[in-house]
Amino acid sequence: MNKKIIALAVAAATASTSVHALEVYNDETNTFSVGGRLAASAKFSDGENSLGSQSSRINFAFTHALDNGWDIGAIAEWGYDALASGDKDSHIFNRLGNVTADKEGIGQFTVGKAWSIHYDVTGKTDLLWVYGGDTAGNYDGIASDGGVHGTGRADDVVQYRTNIQGLQLGLQYQFEDKNDDYHRDYGYQAMAGYDFDFGLGLSAAYGETQFKDRADAKVANAVITYETEALYLAANYGQFRNHQNSTDYSGVFAGAGNNSLTSEGMVKEATGMEFFASYDINQFQLLAGYNHLEDDNSSAKYAYTTLGVAYFTGPVILAAEYKIDTSSKTASGSDADIDDELALLVRYNF
Repeated sequence: MNKKIIALAVAAATASTSVHALEVYNDETNTFSVGGRLAASAKFSDGENSLGSQSSRINFAFTHALDNGWDIGAIAEWGYDALASGDKDSHIFNRLGNVTADKEGIGQFTVGKAWSIHYDVTGKTDLLWVYGGDTAGNYDGIASDGGVHGTGRADDVVQYRTNIQGLQLGLQYQFEDKNDDYHRDYGYQAMAGYDFDFGLGLSAAYGETQFKDRADAKVANAVITYETEALYLAANYGQFRNHQNSTDYSGVFAGAGNNSLTSEGMVKEATGMEFFASYDINQFQLLAGYNHLEDDNSSAKYAYTTLGVAYFTGPVILAAEYKIDTSSKTASGSDADIDDELALLVRYNF
């Protein structure tokens, strides 16, 4: 059961079309499918409560098989606020848009906005249903989806992925982009990984983003996983340079000062960790996670533990997660005083 659930979570995060997608057309040469999900979460903390959309999305995927063995594909995906009021200006935003070309024995090429090579590694611990994923460098940088820095859902990239006798390799190049907020020159990433037959997996990724108007950003992550039929364990360790925005993470890094922050408010040097564990019993999943990010030049630390349970029935996922602050500190070393939080999730995959 665990392998199916983990595969569902990873595929839903990174591809979003291969799980619970509706195949609308298939003539053995061309395919067209529609997929996505509608999800909402209720959160409760210190007498306050809220109900919001939880990463709802819709996507359209196309494939075409060429006579020479190449498969050409395209995906367009948008996120939407399923609970938005009608008077909001916009509750739809772009998540993914790319074209792929792959052939057995050669590999896969991707061009556009796509899940990053970095996330091929770090996504192995980003498997909580509501929390997590925020201390491994995934959704950091100038944009909240990691796009500008090439992590998370990377902007303006060309990628290559292949598997050579079980050895997974990936390369990514990110093109120049500029606006009033930044001027990115280019970026690059590389990853390698290997999954052994007895359940152990090892992988690592490194990336740099070169800017013309600010300090360059760097990310380096190493991940180890272990999987059986019911048990899944994963640990992620990362080193980051000029990658995290100090205004995020409940503001624990905001007062760190010039020794820790760039003039744009990015944390100069940080260390992050993420741990995930799950155990499946029939249609239930017990899960736990730990997230930790600290400034290497001050006492600032953002850390929390998550305990949860999920239930799967058809296309529906019901989950409850409790997020517990774990001694988060401000730059001066004082208690950050972050409230614990309970989240209840309902999600329908289509």
